[in-house]
Amino acid sequence: MTMDKDALLKLIQDWTNNVPLLIIGSGASVPYKLPTMWELGNHLKKSISFTTPDDTAQFDSFKALFDKHNDLETALNELQLRPNVLGEIVAKTWEVINQSDIAAYDQFVSGVEFPLANLIKYLMNTAIKKVSIITTNYDRLAEYAASFAGAFVCTGYSQNYIGHFSNQIHTNNIASLKGYAGQANIWKVHGSLDWFKTQEENDIHLPLRQNIPANHKPSIVTPGLSKYFETHIEPYRTIFSQADNEIDTANGYLCIGYGFNDIHVQPKLITQIKSQKPIIVITKKLTDKTKQAIIGNSCKNYVLLEEDSDPKNTKVYTSAMGEGVLTGTSSWQLSEYLKLLKP
Repeated sequence: MTMDKDALLKLIQDWTNNVPLLIIGSGASVPYKLPTMWELGNHLKKSISFTTPDDTAQFDSFKALFDKHNDLETALNELQLRPNVLGEIVAKTWEVINQSDIAAYDQFVSGVEFPLANLIKYLMNTAIKKVSIITTNYDRLAEYAASFAGAFVCTGYSQNYIGHFSNQIHTNNIASLKGYAGQANIWKVHGSLDWFKTQEENDIHLPLRQNIPANHKPSIVTPGLSKYFETHIEPYRTIFSQADNEIDTANGYLCIGYGFNDIHVQPKLITQIKSQKPIIVITKKLTDKTKQAIIGNSCKNYVLLEEDSDPKNTKVYTSAMGEGVLTGTSSWQLSEYLKLLKP
């Protein structure tokens, strides 16, 4: 059925103007040609090889599992990776995502439209001058967007050419600093292209590297069994604590390209939306897990937007008005969603 557009717009505007927590998934990066998990898996298959028999045998097992499931995370979840294999997967993952990330950065600097920056600027134009973001992505798109919006970016690392990690940085009254439009807390629960560990296991921030520095390893948590261990040590222990706190205290949630397929964010988020906190999800295609987590859990306040079978329209699922279609608008895209916020 056709939606009551005025009622839907009021709902979306009210919930968004209340400054929700932003949760950004891989779907938000795809428009800027960051690799999907499937593309990443294929890249790993083609770019990695080993000389030792045991490493070769395990990587052959990985390739067979990836081909069987057609899914990177499923394949890695079935293997306890050997150190050499894990190290190569981390390095090649960093290299291919970093290359695409820097290409996207060049586009933004040259003036390509960046709706996420516009959204952050819109949300910071409030009395609190603060936006909080949780992302499962390694890329720097959230940091770029917050920077273009004029925010001071807080990721837990000092913002220097060589930055150190601290579990206290975010407690400063950063939003009041002169020269900034506000503060953006960005909690990257799976790590970042800018984060590395030294040989001494120190956590440092080295922004916009073209390659992995010698004697350093990227602090990114790849899918698979190893992430259960890695996420119990710093910097992740502090980051998860802060992300949990942000979810618990948020007024509501705006999810962009997030598929409800992450054990670190999803459980807390579901608990909160079941307690009637509002949630908006915008994405090209809603996953079955998203629908189950929200609609299947009888959540009371939700708006879900995805591409309709007619690309000129948007398929809408709401707790208040049921299902319907917004005609003549692709509001599942962030650039079009922003237009709904204007009176």
